[in-house]
Amino acid sequence: MAIKFSVSDLPTSTFTCGPSQGHPVIRQTPLYKTQFERSHRAKDVSSDGLYKQATDGLRKLFDLPADYTVIFFMGGATPALDAVAWSLTKDSISGLSFGAFSKLWCKKIVNCLEDNVKKDFKETAEGEFFPKEKPDFKASLVVLTPNETSTGVQIPNEYLEDAWAQKDPDTLIAWDCTSCAGGRDLPKNKFDVMVFSMQKCFGVGGGSSVIILSPKAVSRIEEAKKYRRIPYSLDLTYAVEKAQQKVQTVNTPSTTNIWMFNEAVKWMNENGGLKAMDALCRKHADYLLKWAAQTDWLKPLISNEVNRSYTTFTLEVTDPKIDAAEISKALKNTGLANLQDGIKKYSAVKQNSLRIACFPFVDVNGVEQYEKLTRAVDAIVKDLRSQEAK
Repeated sequence: MAIKFSVSDLPTSTFTCGPSQGHPVIRQTPLYKTQFERSHRAKDVSSDGLYKQATDGLRKLFDLPADYTVIFFMGGATPALDAVAWSLTKDSISGLSFGAFSKLWCKKIVNCLEDNVKKDFKETAEGEFFPKEKPDFKASLVVLTPNETSTGVQIPNEYLEDAWAQKDPDTLIAWDCTSCAGGRDLPKNKFDVMVFSMQKCFGVGGGSSVIILSPKAVSRIEEAKKYRRIPYSLDLTYAVEKAQQKVQTVNTPSTTNIWMFNEAVKWMNENGGLKAMDALCRKHADYLLKWAAQTDWLKPLISNEVNRSYTTFTLEVTDPKIDAAEISKALKNTGLANLQDGIKKYSAVKQNSLRIACFPFVDVNGVEQYEKLTRAVDAIVKDLRSQEAK
C-alpha cells in the first residue's frame, strides 16, 4: 500500500534539474502579459523594450564588459553549442568530457566537424568523476563545462582561471554554463564564449538559450568561414548583427521565455546579484549535505568537495536494499504536479542515486522547501524498509 501524505506537509517547489522551478512572479503572471502576441521586430519590444531590458539586466548580473555581445538564440543549449562549434572552431578543438552534457560536445557536436579538425577531449577513467588529464589549452577553441547537470560535478574556479592563463593568443575559451549560469559566481570574464539554456537557474521554460561573445570571438566568425561552409541557422554572423544593431534575434524567439528570463534577472539583481544567488545555491546544497550525513543510507556521490557541484546536487544511496527509483515513484504517487518527475538520477549515471536541483528559485527564502522534501523522503525510506522487513 502506497504511503499517504498530507498535501500541507509536502513541498510546493519542483526539484527537477530542468525545466526547473520558476520565480513566484513568473508563475503567477497571466500568459497574456508576457508579450507573446507582439512582433519581435517592434522597437518597444526589442531595442526599446523587453529584449533590451533583459540584455542590460544580464550584463549587470554578470558584470560583462561593454563590448561583449549578448545573443538570445533559438532552441536550447544544444543548437547554441552547435553554432559555437561550427562558427568558432578553426583547425583544433579541445575540452573535458565527464558527464552526459560535456560528452555531448565531444561525442556528437564536435564529431560533426571535418575530419581534419584536431579533436582533443579528455575523458574520465573508470570509477572516476573528473578527468585527471588536462586538455590542450592552446587549441583554437577550448570547451569547458563548469557544472555538469548529469552527475553533479563541477570544474573548480582555479581550473578555469588556469585555462585562461595558459591559452594561446589565438585561443577562444568557451564555457557551457547551462547548469550554473545565474547560480554560481564564476571567475569574472575569464571566457570568450558563454552558452546556457534559460531553463535551469533562471527557471524559464525550455527551448531558449543565450550566447555571450567577446570581441575576439565575434572576429573569429568570419575567420572560421575560411575553414568550412556553415549552415545558415548555425552561422552566428546574423545573430551578432541583429543583437548589436537592434537588440533583436534572427528568427522569431519565444518572447514569453525572454519575458520570464527578464523577470528572473531583475529579481536576482534586486536581491544581491550573482554573489547572493551563489550563496543561496550553496545554502540549499549544504542543507542536503547535512541531511545526508544524518542518515545511514546516503552520501554525496562526489566525495571531493572541490569537484562537487552545488547547483545540481547528487546523493548516492548506499543501502543496497533501497532503490532510488522507488523513492521517485513514491513522490510521483502523491499526484502533485511539482513532484510528478520526482527526484531521480540522470539516466546515464550508473550509481543508485538521487539528483536534486539547488537552483535559486527552488526556495528563494532558504530551505523550508528542502525540509519538507527530506521529511517526505525520510518517511518513504522508513516505509520501504518496513515493507522489506515483512
